[in-house]
Amino acid sequence: MWWAGSVLYRRRWWIVGATVLAAIASVAISLQIPNRYRAETRVLMPEDGGGGLMASALSSISPTAAALLSGGGAGFTRYMAILSSPSTMASVVERFDLVDRYELQDEDHPFDAAVRELTDRAQFEVALDFDYLGISVLDEDPETAAQMANYFVARLNERNIEFQSSSAADNRVFLKRRLDQANADLDSAQAELQSLQERSGVVEPTAQAEALFSALAASQAEVATAEVQFQALLSQFGPDNPDVQSARAGLQAARGQVDRLRGGAEAGLPGLSGLPRVQRQYAEVLQELEIQRAIIETVQPLYEQAALQEQRDADAVQVLDPATPPARKAEPRRSLLVIGATLSVGLLAVVLALVVAWIRQRLPSVLARLEAGA
Repeated sequence: MWWAGSVLYRRRWWIVGATVLAAIASVAISLQIPNRYRAETRVLMPEDGGGGLMASALSSISPTAAALLSGGGAGFTRYMAILSSPSTMASVVERFDLVDRYELQDEDHPFDAAVRELTDRAQFEVALDFDYLGISVLDEDPETAAQMANYFVARLNERNIEFQSSSAADNRVFLKRRLDQANADLDSAQAELQSLQERSGVVEPTAQAEALFSALAASQAEVATAEVQFQALLSQFGPDNPDVQSARAGLQAARGQVDRLRGGAEAGLPGLSGLPRVQRQYAEVLQELEIQRAIIETVQPLYEQAALQEQRDADAVQVLDPATPPARKAEPRRSLLVIGATLSVGLLAVVLALVVAWIRQRLPSVLARLEAGA
């Protein structure tokens, strides 16, 4: 420590001189750096779209399907993607002729270099506590900085409207296609029901089956009564009696009625043997009709809402504070530059003085050892 202190004391004027020169040079250099101004504008959180008819319609379907159809919850993700996209940056470079403004004409790819420089100067920060997006741009001219920040918002608004309109149109086309398919399936099911009714004669299977069973029971009772009457007259008067022959004819007529009912000729049904098959086909057709009607009831209001959404203007970006030319510069902070440069050169001068003194002190002995070894 005493050795270091003695070295620094001997070299004090050299160290002080280097530090003073560094301070003067840093002041001169910092004064050559142009002032830069940061202009900022703030955009509010986008509101969730849809409501009213759409909300009531989505409430009747599953949560997953509702989330897919509503398309909500994007937040600032879309805004950040639009602002930081190369196309947006390129449009700002073209609008303000940043290749010349940043003096990048001598670069191999001036336009790409201007885009990179703009990317470094533009900042997009989300304030989650207050739900807003800050858009700021750094430039040597405060008026230009404000104009560039506001132009970022204008481009964001234009492209956001494009995406919303495109999304609404795609949603409407998808719902229209699904609605047309459901209507076509409903027409097909109705045609199948009509064909089944024409083939089988079935209009109301349950009611017609009950009517068939009631008619069969009544006919069976008539057959039993006719048999009793026929047997009684036959045993009393013989087979040639006119009353017996009349009773025989009545019995045959009653049995024929039962056969016709069993075969389905009287009740409009395919008969007892074909009744389960017809009822199953009838139930399948009715089930398809109910399914397609339920789909139409769900999709129809969604399609109407999508058509209204497409016709309505897309939501504009809500600007909380438009950018204005800043009065105070953002950089450079000359005081910090001067202090940092002065302290760095002073510390470097101290280290250099100690290293030079150590080398001068050790060099003779090192050279003597080298000569002795040689």
